[in-house]
Amino acid sequence: MTNSVEKVGFIGLGRMGIGIAQNILKAGFPLAVFNRTPSKAEGLTKAGARLATSPRDAAAGADAVVTCLMDDQSVLDAVDGPDGILAGLPRGGVHVGITTISAVSAERLAALHAATGTYYVAAPVVGRPDVAAAGQLRTFVAGDPDAIARCEQLFGAYSLGAVNLGTAPGVANSLKLAINYLMASVIELMGEVFAFGEKSGIDATVLELVMAAFFNNPPIKEYADRIRARKFDDVGFALAGGLKDVQLILDASTTARAPLPFASIVRDRLLTAIAQGLEHKDWSAIYEVARQAAGLR
Repeated sequence: MTNSVEKVGFIGLGRMGIGIAQNILKAGFPLAVFNRTPSKAEGLTKAGARLATSPRDAAAGADAVVTCLMDDQSVLDAVDGPDGILAGLPRGGVHVGITTISAVSAERLAALHAATGTYYVAAPVVGRPDVAAAGQLRTFVAGDPDAIARCEQLFGAYSLGAVNLGTAPGVANSLKLAINYLMASVIELMGEVFAFGEKSGIDATVLELVMAAFFNNPPIKEYADRIRARKFDDVGFALAGGLKDVQLILDASTTARAPLPFASIVRDRLLTAIAQGLEHKDWSAIYEVARQAAGLR
């Protein structure tokens, strides 16, 4: 088996990326980081990371480079071109893709890497920024078996380990989309129930306790608390990101010829919320749309 990953590049220091990168550095991996806003890397560079000048520079000399970006295009932009990952990553190097992207883009990335003698491993994660900071994320991986094996210690640095889904990278991203679809659907349903409860005279605190007991899941309880208190400014996942993921889910359902009718409802809720100026709120703020539809103020 090929030697394990040692040197790591990291691209994207947003809410999720910063915690993941910190845990990689704490685990002892030599780390180069790149972010469009260099100031976000200050804590990491003070702790020993090298500030890279481009994705190419972050990948240069690395055994693996991790991307934690926004969407399909941002990842492709970081990979291709004269300053992209492909221009810097040595032959045999591994690109670990954490970003939630489409299965089609994951397969395209795998093909781009194969053409240069490098590897793409889809490795989307489940968890919010506080979970990322604690190193407690859930990771789902798919890609070349040897490339995945080389990254086991890297996965362990920022998550509870990796669930291997096989050789097709798109499968890992499809699973992540399925998980996010489930979460998006639950948030919408909770909002409707809270609005119904408010119109029907049910104490919101009691309803929150009922939901917490029903789902018996810490993240669900957190969303119940956010919706009950209408506390959407402490953003874990922004509405704009939610809209992007639900649109990906709709596209994936079309490709698979497997209708997901509720996804259209959630997309319309997200679009409505953004149209009403809630774009930068936590995505649970779609509850405000449910309240307005119920005639609540």
